[in-house]
Amino acid sequence: MKSELESIQEWYEYNSFVRKKYQRAIFSEVPETERYKDRGASYPSIVDIFVHVLDGYRWWFLYVYNDRTSDATTMSGRKKYSQLEVIEEEQKIDALVMGIVKAITPEGLDLVLTVHEAPDQTWSIKLREILLHMIEEELQHRGEMNALLWQINVEPPITELQDYLRQRQHVH
Repeated sequence: MKSELESIQEWYEYNSFVRKKYQRAIFSEVPETERYKDRGASYPSIVDIFVHVLDGYRWWFLYVYNDRTSDATTMSGRKKYSQLEVIEEEQKIDALVMGIVKAITPEGLDLVLTVHEAPDQTWSIKLREILLHMIEEELQHRGEMNALLWQINVEPPITELQDYLRQRQHVH
């Protein structure tokens, strides 16, 4: 049986793999006018939702994890990002996150981090909670992107965890 940490790491590998499939679908199968259209979702466009997920990872793994929230910046809502900009940002964020996730020890899951949300607003959170939250966050927004893609007759690149694991076994 897998340990909690091994399961978390596996989910991060899966999300990393599937995220790239969604990125390809968004920029190769969705017409540009549809890609950036405000759809009244959690973030205006499909690209904006994808960028928001990257921002979530940036917030937790670059700023909170390194106690640098005063330096925090986001991509969300700032401009219409090109395919190249999104690909480059996804690669940077993915390398950062996967480097941290692969280096975590079982004891590291209990690491307590301080979130500085505002000058007078701080709170603590365990690394385990951040890791699990970001799995949930990505899955939530992936489901949202699925619905938006279906609305414009684009088939989302849905990949179940079990299918990913079987594919990975055949590769290794």
